[in-house]
Amino acid sequence: MNEQSPVRFGVFEVDIRTGELRKHGLRLKIQDQPFQVLRALLERPGELVTREELQTRIWAQDTFVDFDQSLNRAVNKVREVLGDAAGSPRFIETLPRRGYRFIAPVEAGRTLAPVEAGPRTESAPQRKTAWMASFFIAIAAAGLWLARDRGVLPAPQVAPLTTLTGFEIMPGFSPDGNQVAFSWNGEKQNNVDIYVKAVGEETVLRLTSDPATDWYPAWSPDGRHIAFSRMNGARGIYLVSPLGGGERKIAGLITGSQPTWSVDGKSLLVAQRYTEGNREAGEGALFLIPVAEGGESRQVLAAPAGTWYRDPQFSPDGRSLAFLSCTGTASGPVCTLQSTGLKEGSTPTGDPQPIHKYSNPFGLAWAADGASLIYGSFDGNAAFLWRVGAGNGKDPERLEIAGMEAYGPAIKNGRLAFSRTIGNNDIWRLERDGKASPFITSSLADSTPQYSPDGKRIAFSSGRGGGGIAVWAANADGTGLTQLTKMASPICATPRWSPDGKWIAFEAYGKAGWDVWLMEANGGSPRQLTHGPADNIIPSWSGDGRSVYFASKNSGRFEVWRVPAEAGTAERITRNGGYAAFESSDGKSLYYTLSDTGSEGLHAKRLGNGDEKQAVKDQVEARGFAVFSDGVYYLNGRGQDKFEIRFYAFATGQVEVRGEIDGPLAAGSGLAVSPDRKTFLFSKRLASASDLMLIENFR
Repeated sequence: MNEQSPVRFGVFEVDIRTGELRKHGLRLKIQDQPFQVLRALLERPGELVTREELQTRIWAQDTFVDFDQSLNRAVNKVREVLGDAAGSPRFIETLPRRGYRFIAPVEAGRTLAPVEAGPRTESAPQRKTAWMASFFIAIAAAGLWLARDRGVLPAPQVAPLTTLTGFEIMPGFSPDGNQVAFSWNGEKQNNVDIYVKAVGEETVLRLTSDPATDWYPAWSPDGRHIAFSRMNGARGIYLVSPLGGGERKIAGLITGSQPTWSVDGKSLLVAQRYTEGNREAGEGALFLIPVAEGGESRQVLAAPAGTWYRDPQFSPDGRSLAFLSCTGTASGPVCTLQSTGLKEGSTPTGDPQPIHKYSNPFGLAWAADGASLIYGSFDGNAAFLWRVGAGNGKDPERLEIAGMEAYGPAIKNGRLAFSRTIGNNDIWRLERDGKASPFITSSLADSTPQYSPDGKRIAFSSGRGGGGIAVWAANADGTGLTQLTKMASPICATPRWSPDGKWIAFEAYGKAGWDVWLMEANGGSPRQLTHGPADNIIPSWSGDGRSVYFASKNSGRFEVWRVPAEAGTAERITRNGGYAAFESSDGKSLYYTLSDTGSEGLHAKRLGNGDEKQAVKDQVEARGFAVFSDGVYYLNGRGQDKFEIRFYAFATGQVEVRGEIDGPLAAGSGLAVSPDRKTFLFSKRLASASDLMLIENFR
């Protein structure tokens, strides 16, 4: 291991020379012996490091130490800092009675490649990184040749395609699949432009530099042009050479999805962007744009009233067209993937046929054989890639190899590129009259904490186990991390303890949408409590433990409902809107927000036939409030990323500040208050970015 170069894994970076461990650039506190254990494992990633080797290396001089206890304590400390768990490890795997193995991908530190157009020069670290990437690609190619020679197809492999600072999104392959165009907000993260890089090389070439946002690059079949959309300023569809140079505007319309080239390269099919409000002619329709100068765009498919089209994609043979037909809001649409045959002139041959319905889409691409499509979809807290048959009627299958936070697919010649969001939420702790500090952390999302009624345990949602967001539990000091849910659902979140501490209610996303589930507090088989037909989210318990409140759109908008915990018919509680809700300690009133933003303040309703009234005018941020017998604690914003924990007293109506928080809160963070009111828990959003990933041997 080169002690002069930092070692990186996930969002962590280890500086061997200084003995420092950082996460997202922030230094973490770790003692010397745990750090030495981590260093020993990082020196041999993927290999067994025996207990005897660790003893000789780290504890050789400590003759009066219980080695087994000391080693276990050191490994637990490392896991605690990394947000890892022995039962479902992502970093350190235990080999019983033998030792430990570091199982996460490890990479040496590197500097960024030049990003300006012009002569390409590379520093020694860049040449080393590029050489390593080329070496591994050569090895993969050799393996591919050997596998084909033996008649065995090689297994798909996933690896980073870009590792720049900021956000790299919307990949588009060159015709031979050896280069990729993409949008990047730059090293300073101040402008989104189009860039190109070769697979296996670090150097990137900047193609556009307009102050406007340039995205959705699409490479022409002959490789001579890259089409892209400019979203503001001189808006429209443009062409630029992949070698750089001048741009040419070919249409003035705006799109919110990637254009697709006709097989002959003479035209582009583009979905004109839909905007809410006063809909103008052509919005949401598909237009064919000729590339040659002097041609005029023509509408080829108009969306029915109340819908709009997006994400058009010609099939590889040019005989079919897939696209999305969407309803709802532009920021959170529900879309139906459709396909239609094409005749000469890219004109549909008949009515589009539905394939699959899903929400919050991000990207669409045909598989090479034209028999299936890959799409991205964001469901609640995470994005995934899915494969669905073009007409076989089967349910979609999630591409597990792509992992979480995957979207924006592009496919060419056995390669699948996509964007992966890199960022996470951590749970922070604030003691009364103290300063907030990280508490439960990992390289993925940790959020929505809640104390058990006796204050001894904490339930929260986390992606640390891989494969989705699950419900976890820990001791009140953050130790004893245990994954409670292991369902097929990609997201299980917002856990709430029953008053007796024996049950946990939570929300889970399934094929039919969001529903509320119950499980025993120590885990076990969950039981579904609600069954649609609308989304049912954000559960909480009645004071007697006999009922569960939740927010539902059963009436057309979010209202608070209540259902018996033993199952039964749900009843609507609020009539003028309702979202996150908690019952008062005496069971006589309900306190709730009206929306996810909490901008309408905190409302209250006397259970039964009581009026619905505003109790607190202040905005309640991130679903963050907790009800006690004498008042309500809540989160309130005080400027850019500045928040206060406030207390509203029922008796006097007065508001007091009980704590201050710096930094952005995670969406839906919630606020947990310990039973003795000395400790507050909440979730903060850390710095985020996105890289492009590459799956080789995709089929």
